[in-house]
Amino acid sequence: MAQDVWQAGFEERLTHLIASDSQVRDRVPDSRVASSVRPNMGLAQLVDAVMTGYADREAVKERRVVITPGGTRQLTHDHTTLTYRQLWSRARAVATSWQRVERGPSAADMVCSIGTGSNNYAALELACIASGVVSVPLIANSSQAQWQTILNETRPAALAVDIDYLDPAIAAVLASEAHPKAVYVLDYREGDLAAKHALNRALTRLSAEGIVLETFDSLVDAGTQVPQAPLPVSPAGTPPGLAQIIYTSGATGTPKGAMFTTAHLAAMWFGQSQSTMPTIVTHYMPMSHVAGRMVLTGALARGGTCFFSTGNDPAQMWDDIALARPTEFFLIPRVCEMIFDRYRRVLASLPAGDTELERESNAKTQLREQLLGGRIVSAVNGSAPLDVNLHAFMESMLNVPVHDAYGSTEAGGVVMFDNRIQRPPVIEYKLADVPELGYHTTDRPHPRGELLLKTMSMIPGYLNRPDLNDDILDADGFYRTGDVMAETAPDELQFVERRNNVLKLSQAEFVAVATLESVYSTSPDIHQIFVYGRSGRASILAVIVPTDSAARGRDDNELRDHLAGTLHQIAKREGLHPYEIPRDFIIERDPFSVANGLLSGVSKPLRPKLTQHYADELEQLHQRLSENQEAEIADLQRSVAERPTLETVLRAAKALLGGNTAVSPSANFTDIGGDSMTAYTFATQLSDLFDLEVPVTVILSPANDLRHVADYIEQDRAGKTRRVTAADVHQDPTRLLAAELTLDKFLPPSQLEASTNIPVAVGAPVYLVTGANGYLGRFLTVDLLESASQTGGRVVALARGATSTHAKQRLESSLTSADSELAEKYHTLSERLEVINGDISQPRLGVTDETWARLSADVTHIVHPGALVNHVLPYQQLFGPNVAGTAELIRLATTATTKHITYLSSVGIADQITPGTFDETADVRSMSPARIVSDQYANGYANTKWASEVLLREANDQYGVPVSVFRSNMILAHTRYAGHLNQPDMLTRLLYSILITGLAPSSFYLPNADGSPKRTHFDGLPVDFTTVAITALTGGRGHTTFNLVNPHDDGISLDTFVDWLIEAGHPIQRIDNYSDWYRRLEISLRQKPAEVGQQSLLPLLHAFKEPETLPDIVTPAPRFLEAVTKASVAQGTIPSVRPELIKKYAADLHHLGLL
Repeated sequence: MAQDVWQAGFEERLTHLIASDSQVRDRVPDSRVASSVRPNMGLAQLVDAVMTGYADREAVKERRVVITPGGTRQLTHDHTTLTYRQLWSRARAVATSWQRVERGPSAADMVCSIGTGSNNYAALELACIASGVVSVPLIANSSQAQWQTILNETRPAALAVDIDYLDPAIAAVLASEAHPKAVYVLDYREGDLAAKHALNRALTRLSAEGIVLETFDSLVDAGTQVPQAPLPVSPAGTPPGLAQIIYTSGATGTPKGAMFTTAHLAAMWFGQSQSTMPTIVTHYMPMSHVAGRMVLTGALARGGTCFFSTGNDPAQMWDDIALARPTEFFLIPRVCEMIFDRYRRVLASLPAGDTELERESNAKTQLREQLLGGRIVSAVNGSAPLDVNLHAFMESMLNVPVHDAYGSTEAGGVVMFDNRIQRPPVIEYKLADVPELGYHTTDRPHPRGELLLKTMSMIPGYLNRPDLNDDILDADGFYRTGDVMAETAPDELQFVERRNNVLKLSQAEFVAVATLESVYSTSPDIHQIFVYGRSGRASILAVIVPTDSAARGRDDNELRDHLAGTLHQIAKREGLHPYEIPRDFIIERDPFSVANGLLSGVSKPLRPKLTQHYADELEQLHQRLSENQEAEIADLQRSVAERPTLETVLRAAKALLGGNTAVSPSANFTDIGGDSMTAYTFATQLSDLFDLEVPVTVILSPANDLRHVADYIEQDRAGKTRRVTAADVHQDPTRLLAAELTLDKFLPPSQLEASTNIPVAVGAPVYLVTGANGYLGRFLTVDLLESASQTGGRVVALARGATSTHAKQRLESSLTSADSELAEKYHTLSERLEVINGDISQPRLGVTDETWARLSADVTHIVHPGALVNHVLPYQQLFGPNVAGTAELIRLATTATTKHITYLSSVGIADQITPGTFDETADVRSMSPARIVSDQYANGYANTKWASEVLLREANDQYGVPVSVFRSNMILAHTRYAGHLNQPDMLTRLLYSILITGLAPSSFYLPNADGSPKRTHFDGLPVDFTTVAITALTGGRGHTTFNLVNPHDDGISLDTFVDWLIEAGHPIQRIDNYSDWYRRLEISLRQKPAEVGQQSLLPLLHAFKEPETLPDIVTPAPRFLEAVTKASVAQGTIPSVRPELIKKYAADLHHLGLL
């Protein structure tokens, strides 16, 4: 629909322009000329038909140059114009001169050219066509050494050169093995003293070598004095001859000569000649690039006019565009960036009285009408993909669609337009797997791989480089583009990235460096950026060329801090991964340019040259960073006692996270690039520095910034927050004993002594629920509110937040944002709810003395699902919130009144219990008297659950605290409420990852020894059944344990879940080899945006490295089954996992906007 609107607008503007503007009207293509041109004509004959057909039209224009009285050149604001007749006449005259004089190039000889687009350059190109000479344009701003290389390879018969390049060009000729017959100066003007001196210098040097030097105008004059030479004719049946050679740098940075035949050029001229679009263009592209030649060909073949922008001054280019007032605009990303920069400056200069939208509109109008001439009706971007935001800006500013043209020199030009394959010239295409980067033609939702092409316009190869010819073609003759594409529909492709522009870091993260460069370049502070890294390294570096506005008024240190902040702001805005932020960078004051060899002729970065230029300095920077990090930590260790705690915390964070990380006291650790694993490293470093335990929860809490972390350390050092650690309880950190877990290590003697003489809590129930913001906690809160509404009771929810109000807002948001039915139920019950900001990892739950006293007196039941659920962190880091936190709740349960504790444990504790002895009725202290600490998945978490169960047994035995323990396994999505599933849990992450990648293994499980499938079972229960069961079965005076599990031996497993998703229509490919699936899944997930990766299986992926080995029995739960039946929980039946629930996972992920 949007494209239809654009098309309608385009046709309306074009019709109006033709009717109202005589310049445009006079350049409408002539159908008679178009019909006189036939596809089977020879190149010279085809061009002759066009040039004579449009003879009286203006063909090319360039700014007129006058010579001042002082003998210097000066541009004017009017133009020197050549009609088609005049231009073709000059070209034929040059061709005649070459054929009629002894020292001119002959047909099939090569003529190299060095210069910018001009009337004479256009005549030179047409002269090559009119004589059968091969045109070899060189990059004008390239190095003398590169010119010399090409001269050696082509051995041209002549060289045509602009006067400004004459001296270095002559030096390259004389240093090369080439010996041209003649050198022609394209733009010599009488009276130009500098040009005269340059001409004389060249004449002296060339004469000694027997090389003729003359001006292009004299060559034209000589050709007009003799009979005109005939146009070349190719005999029927002979293969097309060579017409031009375009040198490309490609991925290596080494120039390679792509060969184009007369048939290639004839196809370009013919295709353009059939267009009906009136054409006025400003030609600013280099003639050494295919795009520059196509802009000229496209204008001439349609009877249009090409205005040449002379020279390399960007300011002059904008003047040329404004004077030409083009109807078509060929764009490259660098020009779009320049326009956007101009837009920002214009916007800043406008008066502040208007609204922001009005100011933006006025700025865009000013650019469109004044800078760009006000009559552009067609815009095409080429040479490199345009950033999506920049693309949107250009369309809104131009008020026309900006089309995307994809092509390559080797493919013969444009092969894809607006992501659609163009037939012709494309004959056939295919995608090829790039397994090392995780791209496969079996990827979902779209096949991905390197694009391979066969086109009608493919080059036959590179000049004198048969070795490279083999590299660019596969065994079936398809050209390897080096570009990874996604096939979104037949003949419809989306660019993903360059195959060679991807790094794999040490933690297997993939970094698309060119994509990052494009993202960071959108900043008004960054003029250019080169992102650098090496596979196997943990981080990337960069070279940044700042904009003038960013550098103005700042010294080096201020500029570095400013740019560092810019990088982090962009990363946060774009949702980049922490490893996609350069750890440090070099500030470069000299921009990358064609002149210094770091950009191609169309301003594309030459990565090999940039790497070669900066690699040593960047490697030294990397080495300094490593050394500085070690030195910084060593210095902090020496001086920790002398420095303010906050300073040490900030310096330690900066040393850990990188050299350019902007660290401030108000920064949250995750906001500056930290995650759970770096938080663990940070906690360990701080613990070592201050000789105390800093819990990970303190660092990761959303309510805490780095100043809060420092405050926690200071309070701990002052004895205000001192709490029991794992080291205080266990003698051997690798082997945990139940006998070591006694309450006297957590609670003071006075507390324990008083606990034996307090009454049991009575009256209307008052439930304290921990972890109320968690997945299970929120639904327990609702169910307990419903129970309290029937008994006159209340619910107090303990939740983390900056304040109690903030904590309540978080809880309400989790319950009311996704499903209206649940939201209505919550609002009906919420009058009985109080939310308190607290933290189970803190002494006395982190609440005030007044609140603690009130809870001690009022609460009758403690429901404790709260925990730090992390299956990667070790026991000692989880001990604080998960074990000492349970001890604090025992403290509350034994203060003022004895309160019932309902504890949510995990069947994960069974991992170290002998099969057959994991019993609901057994005492956990005797069933599992000792535990091993290891780095196995979830070892730390399971051990904390075991330790808490031991403490609760102690509380019941010694102090009569009634306890109900529920050992749950996987808590599944709600069966009814939309959007309610446990996003961080493993199953949700797994299903989400399967759905977004379309990849699943044939089986998640190892087969039996004989190869047959093992009977499997997935243990999980819906959250609504789980909370109802807990609420119904909680109670009693003693100690009761339930294995809250799905005990059905039903054969329903993860494999079954995938079957159900496929049945529901989700495109999922099953991979036979499990290791292949794991590798492809990891690569695919690492390529996703940061926010997707965080929601996916990626953080827990190591748990799936090998297929599951399952025990032969399911977890026994006779007591739980009997209790459910007796209490008629869910009609007395424990549910199996049903297809509807697994399909609801996909629906919920869609509902939440994750799919």
